[in-house]
Amino acid sequence: MTIESITSGQEKQIARFLEDAAISATKLGLAQVVLRLDKDSAQCIITRGDELKVAIEQATINALKQLSSRYLVLEETKLLKPVAIATVPARTKFFNAEMFYQTGPGLYVWGTFEDRLDLRARQIVSSAPERSYVASLLKANAYDRDIRKELPENHLSRLEDIAALIEAQPDGKSGILFTNGYTNIFYVEGKDGEVFAVPVYWLSDGRTWSVGDWELDAGGDWRAGSLVLCPGNAVL
Repeated sequence: MTIESITSGQEKQIARFLEDAAISATKLGLAQVVLRLDKDSAQCIITRGDELKVAIEQATINALKQLSSRYLVLEETKLLKPVAIATVPARTKFFNAEMFYQTGPGLYVWGTFEDRLDLRARQIVSSAPERSYVASLLKANAYDRDIRKELPENHLSRLEDIAALIEAQPDGKSGILFTNGYTNIFYVEGKDGEVFAVPVYWLSDGRTWSVGDWELDAGGDWRAGSLVLCPGNAVL
């Protein structure tokens, strides 16, 4: 899949928006804050001018990332707190879910995984654009039904994306997935359209990743401290 680059016209238009925003922000800042300061407070801003510059730059970058995202931007909810973002690189090589999700060196796959997720029926992925994933900390014990209520409508993950995140952390290497014994939870559509929770966790004793399939709410609640991942973006 070809990703088209930004055009010069788009670049100029966005640059104009940024310039207009800077002028507007300066006027509002002067009128609503600066002109109401006393001399000592004004001097504090002058002394910390570099910090002001960095804060404005970071706010601008965050806004651009949020507004440019093709995914819903996740915010903290009663149960979930976004804590990390990862980019799944664009896939340019063939990916066969049935071949990847096999127990072997570095990976243990539950026995029911292939059938429930209907791996044989899945089309082989030859290419896919890069996607952004958000990892949210589960703040309290919760059932799948309650967790999913607080996720975006389009929160289901793709098996090739889960594979890419696992591949990015060989031998338990540090990354977006927890390797501290807590579970990384994805939601994936399986056979006949049924959605399953897909727990991924690092087995430090066996030096391997474990991937399973879980009927929603069938095994009780997930414990606080687990990580819930789904396509999306977030301003951290």
